Parts: sequence; C-alpha cells; structure tokens
Amino acid sequence: MDFEQIKEIVTNVIREYCELNHIEVGELTKDTPLIGSARILDSMGLVNVIVDIETAFLDEDIEVSLTSDAAMSSRISPFRTIGALSHFIARQIGIEA
Repeated sequence: MDFEQIKEIVTNVIREYCELNHIEVGELTKDTPLIGSARILDSMGLVNVIVDIETAFLDEDIEVSLTSDAAMSSRISPFRTIGALSHFIARQIGIEA
C-alpha cells in the first residue's frame, strides 16, 4: 500500500459518510477540513468516520488506531484535513508520504 491508496481509502469513507448523511461537499481534496471552523464533520460524524476508516483498513488487513493516545494528545490534530489524517495513517503503518 502507498500513500495515494491511503488517501483514497480516507477520501472514499468520508465521501460515503457525507452522501449517506446528505452533507453537501464539493470536491474532496487533501486540504478539505474535517474539523475546525470550515469543517464538514461534527463530533459525531468524526467518530463515525474514524470507525469506518479503521474498518476499511482492516478490510485490507491493516490495523490502524485513530483513537490512540498519539492521535488524541497530539498538539496538532491529525484530524484537521483529509491530507493530515492520511499522513498520520501512513506514519502509523510505516509508509513515507
């Protein structure tokens, strides 16, 4: 698996969540904000997406933990954007992005 595949999984999960919950978003890019003032996810949406992303990676036989101490206590949140989250996952599974 490479970084682009990671980003594709993350983007697809977020796109599917938005479609199922009737959240209108334009093009999803690495800079799409997940949290913060221009976010596309509320707190419950973020929780749902985290679970769905972990499940999507398990389907690929890759275990990631997005609720680890490292993720939750990071000074700069890995949940800021699609790109930040993809980079966090890549580092977790030992892939250079």
